[in-house]
Amino acid sequence: MGKGGVGKTTVAAALATLEAETHGLAVLVEFSDGESGRRALGPKHQGVEHVVIQAAEAIQRASTPLFGSATVAKMALGNFAMRPLLKAAPAIRELAMLESVRQVVAARPGVRVVVDMPATGHAVAWLRTAKQGRDFLGSGPMFDLCDRVARELVAPGCASIVVVTLPERLVLEETLELCESIARDPGLEVARIVVNRVPLPLAEECLVEARALVHAGGSLAPPAAALVSLLEARAASSAGAMAALEVFAHGPHAIWRVPLAPADPTARDVARWLRAEGAA
Repeated sequence: MGKGGVGKTTVAAALATLEAETHGLAVLVEFSDGESGRRALGPKHQGVEHVVIQAAEAIQRASTPLFGSATVAKMALGNFAMRPLLKAAPAIRELAMLESVRQVVAARPGVRVVVDMPATGHAVAWLRTAKQGRDFLGSGPMFDLCDRVARELVAPGCASIVVVTLPERLVLEETLELCESIARDPGLEVARIVVNRVPLPLAEECLVEARALVHAGGSLAPPAAALVSLLEARAASSAGAMAALEVFAHGPHAIWRVPLAPADPTARDVARWLRAEGAA
């Protein structure tokens, strides 16, 4: 989970890659068209099964037991009166897509399934859907569906949350609020916080040597001065990031740091960095 633009899909693909490298198999579940996950995984992702869940297909699969057959479910859902109802009730789509995830998990016992959830606010609403539906309905086929998802997927011991964030104080404070919200409802554990794009400090001698070139004068002095400015900005950025990360100093959540890269990293790159942080 995480806000849009924090690198959530790349981290999800990296976690699946790391799991496949460690235990041989993993699944990455993605919603929508699946392009982001394919791009993050790259052409070589041995051991990672990429599953893309589409809303319409998920609703039909989840509805089949309710209607008694896939054919009847397809006819009912394609009815002109039903289509606008489904569009007006996003909770039905969310529940159906979670049920599809549950089916993916059930069909692959012992294999870790990494789910790239929607952006933060939407994702939290998804996680609450099954429990809220179960509490509201009380009985019946839809109650059974909500209950199954709540017990077998969105429950402590079945799932845990990895939150992806950025090394900025305001964003990190919002991340802590998100973790507290998830712990309250739906009551899931935030297993790790991945802080992405952390500008790690450079070796101190880099700046010392660049300044020495400036003081030496000659043709190298102007480019060396430009390099000093760049290195000083990087040092300040790194110091700011480290100071922002202090919000986690006394908290219960362990963090993994992913360094700022000059180009978009692959899932394999991020998996390597996460392993260096202690992920396994």
